[in-house]
Amino acid sequence: MKWLFALLVALAVPHVASAQSLPTEVTPTVVAVDTPAAATEADDLLPFKLSLPTEEDAAAWQTPGFRLQIGTGFGMLAGVAGTPGSKNIPILVRIGARLDRDWSLFGSFQFAVAGWRKNGDLSGLRFAGTIDPTWHITDHLDIAAGFGFGGLVEGSTGRTDPNAEQRSALVASYTFLSARAPMVACSGVGVAGLLRATYMWVLGPMSATGFAAQADGQWTACVETVGRVEPDTAQSIVRRQWWSNAGGSLTWVISWR
Repeated sequence: MKWLFALLVALAVPHVASAQSLPTEVTPTVVAVDTPAAATEADDLLPFKLSLPTEEDAAAWQTPGFRLQIGTGFGMLAGVAGTPGSKNIPILVRIGARLDRDWSLFGSFQFAVAGWRKNGDLSGLRFAGTIDPTWHITDHLDIAAGFGFGGLVEGSTGRTDPNAEQRSALVASYTFLSARAPMVACSGVGVAGLLRATYMWVLGPMSATGFAAQADGQWTACVETVGRVEPDTAQSIVRRQWWSNAGGSLTWVISWR
């Protein structure tokens, strides 16, 4: 019986050793943990997109819309055919709209205070209002032509009356044939026109600045009341004189949109 027991042990030992040497296959377990750190890492993996580029400032000024300009500088209003003239300080206000890339339409209002005068020169306030179609030749340069009204309001000038005796003898209104002997003071309105070239630099999407060179002319009906009325019509007796003036100015301009 001992030999039979030894035989069984010999046969069983190889099987136990081989069973212990076999590798054990382990299936890994993945556990998903929702933590703030994990969420941040997921956000970092999202695609990054740039915002659209902003519109260039120069291109913005070419779009239709409201425009406002103000300016001041130095000007000269010379007399024609005896009419007095003077140096002046103009103040310019332009309100309008850009219609398209090439054209704008403005309403211009100009006020000029005469200064540095000699005795007998124009002394007072000059005003004008015009409608100015404006052509934009380039992104910086534009040309405008305007037509409208203009007027003068004079104060003390030092001029002598061209016909002082006439004031007391008039029984009806009178118009002087020329302005070679100008009236003591001119107050009146008439027609005005201008030609303006402006060169602007864009400062940003809302503002620009530059210089404007302007040539203009004005034809004014000066009216003086003598203080009496016509016996037939009861209308005031006045003396009239037509003044022709031409001049120019150079102004510094600031513009907004």
